[in-house]
Amino acid sequence: MKATFPHLAHLDIALGVLYPTLGVEIVPPPPISKKTIEMGVKLAPQNACFPLKVTLGNFLEGIERGADTVFMAGGVGPCRFGYYGQVQKIIIEDMGHDVRFILLDHPRYGWRQFLDAIKVMMGGRFSLVRAKRAVTLAWQILRFTEELENYRRSLRCQVEDKATLDTMVEETLDRLRSVEEIRTLANIRDEARANLRDFPRRQREGMIRVGIVGEVYIAQEKRINFNIDRLLGDLGVYVHNSVSTVEYILHTLPFFRSRDKHEAWQLARPYLNRFVGGEGIDSVGSTVRYAQWGFDGVVHLYPFTCMPEVVAKGIMNQVGKDYDLPILHLAIDEHAGEAGLVTRVEAFVDVLERRGKMGRKTLEAIGR
Repeated sequence: MKATFPHLAHLDIALGVLYPTLGVEIVPPPPISKKTIEMGVKLAPQNACFPLKVTLGNFLEGIERGADTVFMAGGVGPCRFGYYGQVQKIIIEDMGHDVRFILLDHPRYGWRQFLDAIKVMMGGRFSLVRAKRAVTLAWQILRFTEELENYRRSLRCQVEDKATLDTMVEETLDRLRSVEEIRTLANIRDEARANLRDFPRRQREGMIRVGIVGEVYIAQEKRINFNIDRLLGDLGVYVHNSVSTVEYILHTLPFFRSRDKHEAWQLARPYLNRFVGGEGIDSVGSTVRYAQWGFDGVVHLYPFTCMPEVVAKGIMNQVGKDYDLPILHLAIDEHAGEAGLVTRVEAFVDVLERRGKMGRKTLEAIGR
């Protein structure tokens, strides 16, 4: 079995460590590129979600590299993600590819089907003893990749040498690809934390703070959202991303619970008290949380025509009015252009800076 899978943030690093340990050969698709998007857009239904199109392109490029099996997750609730796997399987079969498609659906659709999929993904033998060490290592690597990105986001607006910061983070990510033991991971993690803590930075007063909310794929995959974290950081903005691949996985697995998501759902309750699919409730609740934290603005990222996020968008506007919190909604699909997005983000930051200056002037006037 030679398995491929879709890209999502740094999930490929964790899977690249997990599967060889389990005896499964993986064929990672190449990094998302213009070709990836064009392949998916050409074959997918026109009105399909953009993530479906991009991940379809991932699968096709993985198959080109020799993959004979596709690993894909399923979804639940009123969100089209639950149909991605079935639609992609039909498209790939219609193209004449003899590929095994393993869809990991939520156990609410049947425990036997769920466990059968896990068994295949674990190399054909579902052994807790065999899998424990590999899963533990891969999980800790995935968590650390998110920690690294959080460090990069928080530091970018405060450092002069951004190129060295990027090099440090990217080199650490590359080292993680060859980790085979928890001890090695711990050494890499301790070294990276120390280097990032000591990284030269300048103290800034009145720094603009922006939170990111939205659909998990668009908000996490920087090759799709035009690396908006970096753009904001280069503009001197402190960025916090509420969307986490780790929390998303925890939330979808049985017997586990994401504390961040639970808190977001509680904060959203006065505005939205029912599940609308995807990350709709999370987007609303995280917006409330950023308002309570005193953030200056929120950027909402989602696929064009995404029903859960469109529902959330209208409710978030009310949250923005109640808390006097500016919100920038960015719908992204294959027609989105980097130049247009950059212009809108720069204008949004300019508005936040002007609001901040007006607020400081008002306080100074009151003080006099």
